[in-house]
Amino acid sequence: MAFKLFVNMKGGIEMKITEIIQKTDIGEPYDYLLDVLDISDILKLEKEYSGRQIQFRRNCTNVKEDYPELVVIVGYDKAQSVIKILGDMRIYFPTIKRSALEKIKKLIISEFNGYNHISLAKKYGYSERHIRNIVGCGNESPIVLKNQLTILDTN
Repeated sequence: MAFKLFVNMKGGIEMKITEIIQKTDIGEPYDYLLDVLDISDILKLEKEYSGRQIQFRRNCTNVKEDYPELVVIVGYDKAQSVIKILGDMRIYFPTIKRSALEKIKKLIISEFNGYNHISLAKKYGYSERHIRNIVGCGNESPIVLKNQLTILDTN
C-alpha cells in the first residue's frame, strides 16, 4: 500500500511531496507499529511526536490520563496496543521524510537534469543548497549528465 506524504513546514506553509512512499520506506519506530496502526494513524503520530523523544511505560494503568494525546490521535484500543509494543522504551520519533531520506535522494538524483535545482528544492521541501549537495555540485566528483554543457563548451 502506498500513500502520499504531506509535511507541514515551519510557518504554517503546507508543502507536498508528490512522490509516493511505500510502507517499506518507513523506518523506526514507525515500522514497529505497522501491524497495529494504519498509515493515516502513523502520519498523525508523526505530526504529533516528530522530533521528540517519548518514554512509554508498559505498566500504564490509565492510558487516557497518561497519554491523552495518543488516545485522541489513534483511539483508546490502538493506544493500548501502542503502549504494549513500545512500553518501557524511550522512543525518538523522526519525521517520516527523514526516514525515507535515501529513497528521496535517489529520486532527486534521477530527476536532476543539471538545471532544475530550484524546482527540485520546491518539490521535495529542501533548500537549493541541499539539492546541490545531494546531486554532487560543489563536491570533487559531481554528477555529469549526458549532453550536459560545461563552461568550456563552445556550442
